[in-house]
Amino acid sequence: MDTAGKKLENIEVTFEDVRPHKHRFDGESGLRELFFNELKTIYYVEKTLLKAFPKIIKNACSFELIEAITIHQEETKLQVIRLEDTFSWLNENPILERCLVVEALLENIDLVIEDTKFGMVRDAGIVIGLNRIEHHEIAAYEILTTYAENLNENKIAMLLFESVNEEKVAHLRLAKISQTIRFYNGGF
Repeated sequence: MDTAGKKLENIEVTFEDVRPHKHRFDGESGLRELFFNELKTIYYVEKTLLKAFPKIIKNACSFELIEAITIHQEETKLQVIRLEDTFSWLNENPILERCLVVEALLENIDLVIEDTKFGMVRDAGIVIGLNRIEHHEIAAYEILTTYAENLNENKIAMLLFESVNEEKVAHLRLAKISQTIRFYNGGF
């Protein structure tokens, strides 16, 4: 790379080089547009998870983990329906917007599956990977619920709130499963 050898003191930035950033989102219409864009992202997340769950279930070992993922898979199907209803109420077509964060988290789970033997350690890796995704979903749904309320979209807020609660329960299930993963070696 040509610039790798340049010294930092040779790089000069002036205020003429800095262009003012034009804010695309502004006011209620901006919040509505941001809200819609984030709905597309969480819709993508849920649809992507529905595709990923069967492989994760197949590679999970403990009955409790398989059951937790299977239950959440059914809840995720309901969340997809709720999101589609939300798009309908907004007079918009359901559109998917890629979420690189969740794609990376799912790739991490794939790596855990590849790098571990079928058993407790793989389950531990799956639990932490799914829990990271749950945290992402909880954060997204909580903020979307707040934005729906701020936009006086109360029916949509109620649907999103249902999804928040399902994600929180899924998180608690995973936390409980993580407590059962123990190795007893030399009295520990």
